[in-house]
Amino acid sequence: MLALALFGVAVTTFAASYLNIINAISAIQVDQPFEQDMSMMRAEAFSISDIEELEEGGEVMTGHHGEATWEIECEPTLVADLFKVWLNVEMEDRETGEKQVFTEIHFLTRPTWSDPIERADLRAETRDRLLARQAGLE
Repeated sequence: MLALALFGVAVTTFAASYLNIINAISAIQVDQPFEQDMSMMRAEAFSISDIEELEEGGEVMTGHHGEATWEIECEPTLVADLFKVWLNVEMEDRETGEKQVFTEIHFLTRPTWSDPIERADLRAETRDRLLARQAGLE
């Protein structure tokens, strides 16, 4: 009887573990065609070095979603030459035919986008903060 009870508990535990693994695998599967199209748009958008041209946006013929458009919004951060960039992408969903908008946030280092005076000011502020921290630690 004891062996039968232990066998029942073991089977129940292993079955529950197996179902949890199957659920976890299905939850982490990504939409590969979507990821490939987004990767293509990121590559096209982030290869543009001129900020004015970048902010105009663009159109891309994707492999899976047809024609897609992208726009960029960016703002400088408190770190010299570092920019917070929003990539807004509008793609057609093949199943429903509706346009969908996706937004990604990235941080890019682009020295050519920085104003030299603002860069010098940010570097001076960073230097002053580091010196103040060092003075406080001694």
